[in-house]
Amino acid sequence: MRACLPSLVSGFQVIAVLILLGGMGGQSATAQSLFDVPGFGGQPQGGGNNLSNDRLTQLARERLKAGTQAAEIPEPNAAPAQTPPVRSPEPAKPSRIELLLSRDASLDVNDVAIRLKQFGYEMFAAPVSTFAPVTNVPVGPDYVIGPGDSFTLTLWGRVDAQYTLQVDRNGQIVLPEVGALRVWGMRYGELENYLQHELSRKFTDFKMSVAMDRLRTIQVFVVGEAASPGTYTVSSLSTAINALFAAGGPSRNGTLRKIRVSRNGQDPVSLDLYDLLMGGDKSKDVRLQDGDTIFIPLVGPVVGVAGNVKRPAIYEMAEPMTLKQVLDLAGGVAFSGWLQRVQVERVSNHERRIVVDFDISRSGAAGQSSPAETTILQDGDIVKVLPVPAREERTIRLKGHFVRPGKCEWKPGMRLSGVLTSYDVLLPQPNAEYGQIERLVPPDSHPVVIPFNPGQLLAGDKSQDLELSQYDTVRIFRWDERASQRVTISGQVFDPNTYRLIPEMRVTDLIDAAGGLQKNAYLRKAEITRRHISQEGMATEKIDIDLEKALAGDSEQNLLLRDYDHVVIRPIPDLLFGVNAEILGEVRFPGKYPIRKGETLSSLIERAGGYTDEAYLKGAVFTRESAKIVQRRRLDELIRQIEESMLSSAQEQMNASLDADTAKTEQAALDTKKALLTKLRSAEITGRVVVNLTAREEFKGSKYDLELEAGDTLVIPPIPGVVHVVGEVFNPTSLLYEEDGTVSYYLGRVGGMTKEADKRQVSVIKADGTVLSMQQGNRGKLLFWDSQSNSWLFGGFMSHRMEPGDTVVVPRKIDKYMNLRLTKDITQIVFQIAVAAGVVFA
Repeated sequence: MRACLPSLVSGFQVIAVLILLGGMGGQSATAQSLFDVPGFGGQPQGGGNNLSNDRLTQLARERLKAGTQAAEIPEPNAAPAQTPPVRSPEPAKPSRIELLLSRDASLDVNDVAIRLKQFGYEMFAAPVSTFAPVTNVPVGPDYVIGPGDSFTLTLWGRVDAQYTLQVDRNGQIVLPEVGALRVWGMRYGELENYLQHELSRKFTDFKMSVAMDRLRTIQVFVVGEAASPGTYTVSSLSTAINALFAAGGPSRNGTLRKIRVSRNGQDPVSLDLYDLLMGGDKSKDVRLQDGDTIFIPLVGPVVGVAGNVKRPAIYEMAEPMTLKQVLDLAGGVAFSGWLQRVQVERVSNHERRIVVDFDISRSGAAGQSSPAETTILQDGDIVKVLPVPAREERTIRLKGHFVRPGKCEWKPGMRLSGVLTSYDVLLPQPNAEYGQIERLVPPDSHPVVIPFNPGQLLAGDKSQDLELSQYDTVRIFRWDERASQRVTISGQVFDPNTYRLIPEMRVTDLIDAAGGLQKNAYLRKAEITRRHISQEGMATEKIDIDLEKALAGDSEQNLLLRDYDHVVIRPIPDLLFGVNAEILGEVRFPGKYPIRKGETLSSLIERAGGYTDEAYLKGAVFTRESAKIVQRRRLDELIRQIEESMLSSAQEQMNASLDADTAKTEQAALDTKKALLTKLRSAEITGRVVVNLTAREEFKGSKYDLELEAGDTLVIPPIPGVVHVVGEVFNPTSLLYEEDGTVSYYLGRVGGMTKEADKRQVSVIKADGTVLSMQQGNRGKLLFWDSQSNSWLFGGFMSHRMEPGDTVVVPRKIDKYMNLRLTKDITQIVFQIAVAAGVVFA
């Protein structure tokens, strides 16, 4: 009976504890166990406790009357501590940082959706009780005993007893027949030997064991940017992370990387929660002591990582980090990420947003780091890893009457016979007379249709075995089917394009398919171009319709469409809808201006407020899109002529028996043309048109007062203070403009012309784009008419007075052994194209 008493008492005590805890609501962090009740603490269970069941029930009722009052803390002079309520996890609203760095971007091929959350904070969103430290856990030998701790002392041998002992506020325990013993500050590993020594003074032939029972609590402070800052009572085994969980963790405005734990005026200890979150490392977690303060500063610099990474989120940087290090925080680039274009969006100098692209697929040169390893990210940067382009490389598509339509691999040199190996790859009854290859032609990827004869191909006709290109679509039809009939609409509709012809399709149906008419569509007249294909050939018919009546339902005007019909919707005459011209530079109100039919350049200048005092009219640059097209065409024609000349020269060299010197000369001429051809191919066409800009009153109505076109641009620079000298001179440079300075004077300022200079081809390119050269009939004359100053000059071309922005060009002398034809070609190229056509060489 005596042996059963401790277990019975323990059972009642557990029941009483459950009753007490159930009646104390949210006070679980400070709730007292039954050993805190007077008459229980420090009493031996081996017969020393004679409380009845009635007494236990009475004590439990007394505890229930206390309601939710905080339990007494077994620490001297300890104040009641705040106990956090148990929180249920709820979806958190986006924080200020998340709203700043997150946005829903359009999901096109050049963008990714950004919906980012701050990394690590969701760990603290679970109920506090889930992470609250328990007291009934094993303790290590280095645990320091203090007031409030309780432990069980078991004796056997000549002494058979069990005692539950609690350290009082003085740091003592009371043992029967031994008395009070001070254990405060003693380590748990030393306790058993100490008690063994003290009991040996009263008892002999016994053995004993000590087991910690209930641990004391300590009071800590969590302040700063915590979810629930305040004072918390936690287990004496608690660490800083346990206390953070009790306080709900840092708020989303608080740091996870530089949390400070302060103790009794000592240097604070820093805690980085990323060690735990990233690698599960708790080695730097701090064991708390009574009175410790945990301070959570404001969050540090943050950077968002979005797109195709393994862990998109907003990350905090404890120190400056490179692009590579931040991508490593996000788990690295996912398999679907495009390494050739990683974007960093940044707010620059609190003024504007900029975007920088990085190719992280390439490593740095030998001994050098890659840009991803050297680029330091800034607070608020957004790193976007775009997806691999959706377009599939090295593929072709099979469509139509195939047994297995779909994608297949394309290989260089692949032909139709590689996919049409036999009739076995086709469904029964294919159209053996007509098939087609649908191809996207570079550089603009416009579609073309290439027909072929499947029957002849399968019969071995090599002429039908066409070579396939990447992205081709091979289409085979049924025997009773042909290619879809098509109609085209162009002009003033929202989506001009080619559409499939459906049965009973009329003009208004095609307009609806193209998105409808634009506001500037001319309703009185539209045009249908109709093609009639017969054995004799193709004839074209033009049909005019009243579009207004067609839209009103007049069937005579709203015609049924046929295959290959082309409907043209014209704009309203003399209406330039949405057409702009631009004026920049030294005018009072630079910008883009909508223009009307017939408006001229002088009108644009007047609308822009006129010239400023710094305007340099002779240096004005006027560019036009239509001129650019013409210049491009002329340059392409010249390139073609040079290529034909090179082929002809190469053929002549092959057919002729030339001596060594002649062959060398011919080869040098051919190399010169090749170099010139390379230059021309890289040339930029400006579309410049030379205009002689003068004062507004004088300029208005002059031959240079051109009628404006869409896209025209006029740039009026400020007055330049320099003259440029380039080419075969000793010091090509820009010199300060000096009044009355001549060509000869500026050539002398740069050291004169070199031996390689062609003195007969010196020219001056004026600021307005016109050219003055020694080949304009004035070389060698003592008296020279200067059209720029409208006066006679003595000394010829070299006495021409330069103006601000002018450029003296001294070309290189052409090899005297080169043939006359090459000399003429080069002269024509330089002066007819580079100057007159407005070409700028790279």
